Amino acid sequence: MIYLDTSLIISYVDEEDPRHADAEELIESVGLEKRVIIPLVLVELASVYSRANLENPLQLAFYSVELIEAEEMDIDFNEVLKQSLRLAPKLRLRTPDLLHIVACHVTKVEKFATLDKEIASKLEIISNLLGIRILTK
Repeated sequence: MIYLDTSLIISYVDEEDPRHADAEELIESVGLEKRVIIPLVLVELASVYSRANLENPLQLAFYSVELIEAEEMDIDFNEVLKQSLRLAPKLRLRTPDLLHIVACHVTKVEKFATLDKEIASKLEIISNLLGIRILTK
């Protein structure tokens, strides 16, 4: 199972995105492995599409997840927040990135696919501390 980060989904869906080819390559490398997201990804997608003044941002968010063939997982977000508070000083990530990494850990997903450079720069500490393998381009 692989947790898909919002940045990867946006770059995959937007053919004009500078990292679109990287996103396609990364998604292709995942193969048939189950792809998952949490509701936070849908919120971020809807927010990005709203800020870009696209019509029907909620529908576009759901369509993006469908296009990338990911399934939405249920999660105890209170647990994510508790663990994020504890892990923030160690991981030193931006809040949304921290929440995604911790959500991946809480759901026991061992792989996290992203195009986010900050997360990629911390792949060793994330792996050592949480046992999550970061997949990136």
